[in-house]
Amino acid sequence: MNNPKVVVVGSGFGGLEAAFYLRQRLGKRVDLTVVAENDYFLFKPNTIYIPFGKAPESFYHPLAHAYEKRHIEFRQTSATNVDPKAKALVTDDGEIPYDYLVLATGATMRPNEVPGLADNAATIWNPDEMLKVRA
Repeated sequence: MNNPKVVVVGSGFGGLEAAFYLRQRLGKRVDLTVVAENDYFLFKPNTIYIPFGKAPESFYHPLAHAYEKRHIEFRQTSATNVDPKAKALVTDDGEIPYDYLVLATGATMRPNEVPGLADNAATIWNPDEMLKVRA
């Protein structure tokens, strides 16, 4: 019998915890795939130190070794849709079949949703925005 296929979308705190925990609990009894746009983890809580001189690069952590060590397949692509009837995740690179799907895409800033925010305020959501605060 084939192992169940679990696809995790997202490589932030939620996605990584889900993938690593599933591997730890289920071992080789599950096929794990992580789908994310980036091949690194950005530790956002510490980006508050960027305006005070900390280098933004120090908060990016490559994930290839962590995936390889845990026998997790990684696909660097964008998830664009879910076909629940076909049990397939649609990505920019094609479909990925799954038995179980974990959506852990996290939050994002939407400054254009608040009139005037994009033009008159600095967000602190990512390192690029934090560098603007430093200036």
